[in-house]
Amino acid sequence: MQWRAPSPNPPKANPLPSGIARTYIKTPSGPLELLSVTPSSPNPSAPPLFFAHGGFGCAEIWIDYMQLFASKGYPCYAMSYRGHGKSWYPGFWRMYFTSRGFVAGDLVAGIEHVESLERDRRQEDDVKVVLIAHSAGGALSQYVLSRGLAKVYGFCMLAAVPGFGSYVSPVMPNHLFNTLVAQRTNKISSFGCYKFWSLTAPIHFPYRLFHSKYILANTQQVKDAFFTSDTPTKVVQHLERLLAPYESMLWPLQSLFRFVTGPDVLSSIIGWRPRKLTTTSTKLQPGGAGVTQRLLVLAAEHDVLCTPAISLDAAQRYRAGFHELMRKGKLEGIRRSDESSEQEQGSEWDGVAFKLVPGLGHHLQNHVGWESGAQELLTWIEQL
Repeated sequence: MQWRAPSPNPPKANPLPSGIARTYIKTPSGPLELLSVTPSSPNPSAPPLFFAHGGFGCAEIWIDYMQLFASKGYPCYAMSYRGHGKSWYPGFWRMYFTSRGFVAGDLVAGIEHVESLERDRRQEDDVKVVLIAHSAGGALSQYVLSRGLAKVYGFCMLAAVPGFGSYVSPVMPNHLFNTLVAQRTNKISSFGCYKFWSLTAPIHFPYRLFHSKYILANTQQVKDAFFTSDTPTKVVQHLERLLAPYESMLWPLQSLFRFVTGPDVLSSIIGWRPRKLTTTSTKLQPGGAGVTQRLLVLAAEHDVLCTPAISLDAAQRYRAGFHELMRKGKLEGIRRSDESSEQEQGSEWDGVAFKLVPGLGHHLQNHVGWESGAQELLTWIEQL
């Protein structure tokens, strides 16, 4: 357990794989780590991808994804917020009480910096990123978008904490209900993302002197929360070495209560447009008739934190928000007549997509078999 800021601060930079560059974003508080990959054969129409980590994470957890997407022609960026990775570190107690607003400011600074870099590289006046956010970083991203602090070209909530607080779940469509019935409860809550720790937290919190890493203090705890039981220990230890030595306690607590409505987040996603029919089928298919799905909720089958049921419910609520905006004519580029049939077809919905990745745990991007989640993400990005 570490109780002091690293020395030097920011920590000494470690070597990165070939093709990954590390630079720093200057902010009034301190320098923030930014990793980037520029494709060797860039696709001029490919939007830049911006990866945002969750609690205890850092930019390096995204390296496999970044290398894969760069090989497909996408410029990729990942940042570390204050107190994470190779960014600057507040002292232990200062970080302990760091609020969501300060961490959100780091995220906004990263997005604005990347947009500036990409404007210069492309010689274009307006460039927006596709934001891909994991776990508590997903909650942080929803906060940023709901407050209009950034506009993005697409938003992926990857095993993300939802921003709807505690509420009664709407009825699920039958075909989705059947796959998740064992996990479904009528009462859905953001608190459910931390239910996994509810029995052990009261013991470990005082036992470990109220240290913020009390639930991830050893390899077994990291494995139980973030991976499946058959994950090799070396895979768990690789992620464990990247985790921050301490974390804000205030930032996650602020994510437990409702702070979004749905339409407020969707209003900060741009580029909505109708899709042309590319199949003779009357069913809504990816790339078929309907509306571009600019919000993706990506869940992992064996996630014990942001469970599939919690993620599915968040997707449903965003879908309701999407249709509300359509009815009010508040989605630029979309007319009410562009809305397709209300009948559900698979798990694809107008404007909002939900995908369940089989076999993986909470840290999809660091898991054995991470490629399956990355492929779902790539399929979604290609239809933007």
